[in-house]
Order: sequence, then C-alpha cells, then structure tokens
Amino acid sequence: MKNQKEKVTQVFDDIALKSSWESLYSGKIDRISYNFVTRQRAVEALLESCASGKALDLGCGSGDLVRFYSQKEVFYTGVDLSSQMIKRANVNYSDLVREGKAIFQVADCENLPFKDGEFNLLSAVALIEYLSDPSKVLNEINRVLKCGGYALITVPNKKCINSRIRSLLKPINSLLFPLYLRLKKSSLATMKDVKHHSYDQKEIDALMKNKGFEKVDCRYANFHIIAYPLDHLIPKIYIGLSELIVNRKLDKVFKNWSSNYIALYRKG
Repeated sequence: MKNQKEKVTQVFDDIALKSSWESLYSGKIDRISYNFVTRQRAVEALLESCASGKALDLGCGSGDLVRFYSQKEVFYTGVDLSSQMIKRANVNYSDLVREGKAIFQVADCENLPFKDGEFNLLSAVALIEYLSDPSKVLNEINRVLKCGGYALITVPNKKCINSRIRSLLKPINSLLFPLYLRLKKSSLATMKDVKHHSYDQKEIDALMKNKGFEKVDCRYANFHIIAYPLDHLIPKIYIGLSELIVNRKLDKVFKNWSSNYIALYRKG
C-alpha cells in the first residue's frame, strides 16, 4: 500500500502526463481554475517587495512561478517530487533553462540537496497541505534560507465556511461524485485520493514562529460568498463577488469565507 508521499507523487505524475496543470494558470478562468489564479496573484503580490537573489520554489509543479521570478531577475530553482511535472517544466520554460536563469530538478522537500543558507527567498505554494507532519520540511526551509531571508507559505484555510459546508454534505458528495466525473471528465479528479491538511492562521503562524520566523504580511484568496453547491451552479457570480472583495482590499474582513491563507515570513 502506498504512503501519502507516494500517492501525491503518483497523482501529480498522472496530471502532468495529461498536460492539464499549467492550463489552470493560463487558460480560461472557470470555477476550478479561479482558485489557482487568485491564489497566484496573492502570492506574487506578497513576493513583489522581497524578490531578489536566489529563490527556491518547493513543489514547483510545471513551473508556474518561474516567469514571475525571472522578471524580477531572481535566479530560480524549482523542485518537485513528481518527475513528470519536472519534465513539463523543463519543456515549458526551456528558454529560461537554456539562458541559465532557471533550474528544475526532482527533489524531496524533506531532504533538500542544497547547502545551508543558500537561498534568499523560498516559496511553498500548495505544499504543506499534503504533509501529515510539516516539521521536517519547515526545518529544511529554515536550513536552506539565509538569515534575513523570506519564506512564503500557502495553506488551505481551516476556518473557511465553505469547507465546513462541504464537510457537512460529504455523504451526499460521495454518492454524486462518480456522476460528476462522468459529466466533467476532470483530470484533477485524482487529487481527491490524497489527504489535504488545512490550517487556520494561528496554527501556521505558530509553526513558523517556532522555527524562528517572523510574519511580515499575509493575504487571503478565493472567497466563497456563494457557497457550495451554489458556486457550481452560478460560478460567474461566485467569482465576481470574490473579485469584488479582492479589488476593494477586504480580504481580511471576509477571511472566514476564504479558502486560502497566504503568508510571508522572515527568518530571524
């Protein structure tokens, strides 16, 4: 029987082989891709002021952040357990690799092949949620970052009201999900086979503080004012209301409706 790490690797290998991952960030925005796009915008907004030197992107997938880092003239290293995702990243961004501006390699975030204090900046987008115990990867983040370096972490928001509604409706979802798959034929369906761990703001901030990090700033993203299952039925209204919250900078007011917590920390 496969352990969690093996399951996650297999799931993302399968997704990469279907050439579907990067379309979540660059294709037409719909109910599913919106979560990825709006989180990415919040990530880039937080990284804007500290992007310099050398950056390490943990769980880089097919390289969705490399263009941002490259535009900031930051040397980029992306690592992922999925060899298929790394292959896609090397193909998608062969120009940056060829120019010596980026490197993609297979590596385990709990045992990184880098020197102590090698990086100025580190991003871990949608990574911590797949780990039953994040302490090992947080130790590695602390080790490879320079003193005064920055770490950006994203996690699913445990206090999200929409997530609680989905949990209450889980018995019904289990019955309807096979039908949904036949209708939608989603290549992301296998993601349900791996466990996701959510955190509230205090939990992840405390974990980072215990590793010697101070929070600099934070954002919330993807606001389900239109909650499940209505977000499936009227996705344009759900996305429109979420965008209204972002544009008016009301993310912290509506944080309990947000599915993502994104925070930037500085190593002391």
